[in-house]
Amino acid sequence: MLTARWTALICCGISLTFCGCAASDPAPVQQLPTSEQPSEQPSEQPSETSIDVVQIETVTTVQSSAGSFLSPTPEQLLPAYVERNREDSAALAQLQERAKIDVALLIRGGQTGSAPKELDARLVSASAAPWSGMEHCFPHVERSGAGFLWPLALSSVAAELDSTVSPEWRAWQDFRGLGVRSNTQPTEASAPVATLDFQTSGLSSPLLLSAQGDSLLVTNRSARAIARALLIYSHPGGVGVTVIEALNPGERRVTVLGPKEHPPDTLLELAREQLTDFFAASVGAELAPPMAAAKSIPFLETQGMRLIALLSDELEPAALSFSAPVSKQQRVVISHSEILKPEEETRVLGVVMDPSVGVDQALATFGRFTQAKLEFAAQSADASLSAKALGLLTQLRNR
Repeated sequence: MLTARWTALICCGISLTFCGCAASDPAPVQQLPTSEQPSEQPSEQPSETSIDVVQIETVTTVQSSAGSFLSPTPEQLLPAYVERNREDSAALAQLQERAKIDVALLIRGGQTGSAPKELDARLVSASAAPWSGMEHCFPHVERSGAGFLWPLALSSVAAELDSTVSPEWRAWQDFRGLGVRSNTQPTEASAPVATLDFQTSGLSSPLLLSAQGDSLLVTNRSARAIARALLIYSHPGGVGVTVIEALNPGERRVTVLGPKEHPPDTLLELAREQLTDFFAASVGAELAPPMAAAKSIPFLETQGMRLIALLSDELEPAALSFSAPVSKQQRVVISHSEILKPEEETRVLGVVMDPSVGVDQALATFGRFTQAKLEFAAQSADASLSAKALGLLTQLRNR
């Protein structure tokens, strides 16, 4: 089981002081085995090219108010250039504990000032947890032994993405790194970030959120103190961000969501500033703004309740190594724990029970985590409601 490992992961990494966790200091660099390194130059010769790498992994879980794990697969507006493949994800659909792993890879020229034109990244699991296949990726990812090979072509300038591309991808261009594209399709336009995502099992959060009347009860179920997290609640009236400080092992904290005294647009801007400050305390002032902009839709603009924390980079769920020398490698791991409130669960059951509701209306009503909400409805003791939810879920996954 990875529950204990995940608990240690969040407990180490959630502090903003972090004692070095998820920090912007250079991390130990992983290199591909010697047999896979370029052989044109003797190893004692200095390399003419090198890279700086920022590796951002987001671990998303979705749970019901009773704690059961639901599908972490979101509905997203994907850019046309992102490859889609869901054929392996159904294998994990029946597992109790599931997490979605999103990897964003940002690259710059290293200390030599010159980056290689081509770069192979190798992705392997940092644990024994089973993975699905890659659900989405750019550029193309290939299976290689127990892991995946990610062949990249690098260019000095990334193409400027227009407003039709979601900020979840477009915001990374503010980092001003190298452009990336497939090294097998030289005519393909470059993008500011290489991305992929997959599912894994065996991960659970030590932070439990439950309702207590009009208040929320946050419990630290881990064996270590948790220094800081963000509780975010977004609904049609706006978004509120509550900072949760210093939860000792086993400690519970009653949290009341304060009144929203500003228009929704103002509340969103204030929340973006809070999210940027939260990231900046760990990753620095340069990386934090594009991170916060890329995470605005899932963290701030998607209606629902969630806990956000930064995790220890030493216990990342996936490990990357590279075929070129790396001058600096910064690893950032974000925990995103999505929780359905009891009133939302009641609403979901009412919508699914309506015989006129089809898959399109379910998507329009439930939003980003439609699959999770349909899975919740499918757990109902009402046989007809459960069958309706399963039918909608099957239609959605077969699209």
